[in-house]
Amino acid sequence: MMNTIYAFHLRYPYLALMLLFSALHARGQEVRFILTDAEVAGDSLYLGLKLDFSSIRLNSRTCLHFTPILANARGGRLELPPVLLSGRRRYRFDRREWALNTNGRTHRAEPYLIHLYKRHSAPRPVSYHIGVPYSVWMGDAALLLRQEVKDCCDLQLLGVDTISMRLFTGQIVGRQTAPVRQSALQQPVLVQQPVSVQQNVPVQLVEPLVAVPSVTYPVAYSVRDVELYTSMLSFLEPTVEHDKKLDEKAVFYIDYPLGSDNILPDYRNNRTELQKLDSLLFPFSAGDYSSMEHIRVCGYASPDGTYIDNERLATSRAGFFASYICSTYGIPRFRLETTSVAEDWEGLSVLLQSEQPPYATTVLSIIQHAGIFNGREKQLMDLRGGEPYRDMLHRFFPRLRRLEVSVRWNIRAVSAGEAYRLIYTHPEWLSLSEMYGAARYYRPGTEQYREVYEIAAYRFPEDVVANINASSAVMLTGDVKSARAYLQRVESDPRSWNNLGVLALMEGKPGEAEEWFRKAVGVEPQKARRNLQRLQRIAVTDDWRLQDGEQVIRDKRLSVEDKSRSVPDNRGER
Repeated sequence: MMNTIYAFHLRYPYLALMLLFSALHARGQEVRFILTDAEVAGDSLYLGLKLDFSSIRLNSRTCLHFTPILANARGGRLELPPVLLSGRRRYRFDRREWALNTNGRTHRAEPYLIHLYKRHSAPRPVSYHIGVPYSVWMGDAALLLRQEVKDCCDLQLLGVDTISMRLFTGQIVGRQTAPVRQSALQQPVLVQQPVSVQQNVPVQLVEPLVAVPSVTYPVAYSVRDVELYTSMLSFLEPTVEHDKKLDEKAVFYIDYPLGSDNILPDYRNNRTELQKLDSLLFPFSAGDYSSMEHIRVCGYASPDGTYIDNERLATSRAGFFASYICSTYGIPRFRLETTSVAEDWEGLSVLLQSEQPPYATTVLSIIQHAGIFNGREKQLMDLRGGEPYRDMLHRFFPRLRRLEVSVRWNIRAVSAGEAYRLIYTHPEWLSLSEMYGAARYYRPGTEQYREVYEIAAYRFPEDVVANINASSAVMLTGDVKSARAYLQRVESDPRSWNNLGVLALMEGKPGEAEEWFRKAVGVEPQKARRNLQRLQRIAVTDDWRLQDGEQVIRDKRLSVEDKSRSVPDNRGER
């Protein structure tokens, strides 16, 4: 049988990145990291990479780790085997450590290659080819590169940079014998300042030779622009949250055999429903990040039948479900509380108000004015010959027979490194200040830096600090539209006034910017006065004129568009 290769459009082929290591105590050193191939064949994803270490000068006690990572915004993540460039002494130390403590490496993937550095000969280029089982989430995954250094005991994170924002456009081309590729202009990741071992490793993209037509070009900010705006914008410190609680809830619709209240996982649709428990109780088995405070199980019954029978049924099913949780997940029984609602009239009212059947108003009036033990159900049965009651019996009552499980977790404080690992997988475990700790691993103006602040604003939509800081992060990428949306949420708070001034300046409204800066003097005196001085200055640098922000932005847009028009594609001049 012929093998079928499903080829995606490769968005950034032959994308070369320059990692400039001033942290290695020698100028001009660089490692070229090139994505040469990416394709899906059968049920596997195949990646081809090349690494050129020829310019690196390394002392014998140091080892550099380069780990490619596939990740998407919805939490999908796969770390690929790292490539190690190691000095000879460092390699001997590490090999001795691995031999004496085999458990010390279990949390690290086995290296793809350990490249020994020789002082008098340049390291040979490394060809990196790997195939991994393909998952759906990889269709919109980014390819990242984590850089770490080890010169004594522990690995130190230098930074995480993006090789490709998205490997594929997500559209399957069809049955091909080779991948179909396209190119797209990619704005360079900005180098903020010289790098030390504790700072992020800067990345510089080599400009592709071919441009894709119909690309929308945003305003492109240079390193100087980002540095300038970073000093102008407000990044506020959040209140440290010492006691973190996480409440989660899930609803279960369990099927029961006639005359039984036991939980039978393989009965009808129960297996699918019970899978919800795995995600609900995941923190219980996810390491030492959390401890369970309590679980509450509430059983609900529908109004049909006698009150006594409904009460017994709801109480019994809640108790059996609590016992199932204890026996399946090994949770002590004293952690669980059970309650019940014999007849869920409140739930019925919610369904009637949301779905509005023709009889909704009349039924809601009966529920409101007739008591449970004063003929409420009898009035509903008699309404319009019993037609509304029969409809509710089949349409609404089965949805009222349910179990609701709520779990409260105590989440411990996490370090910045732990927050960096959790920000994309379990942001709900992080406080606002911990999320900002993860942001320090990325350079201002990069997409990853922006994403951390936007995740924080999504998790804390009512928090003034979260929205102001998110506006600052998106403005560093030139996205004034998103910045406006964040600031409109908190415009009445005086702490937003300085950022509103910077936003007005970026939109080419220096007069409005001055008004906001003057208002902000009473809130952030030093920053607001400094921004007023910049605004009134003729020129901050030789090529940056703040007093005419509109012209600056227009010139930058024209510059980028002119540059794109000057790049020919495969079909001739654009």
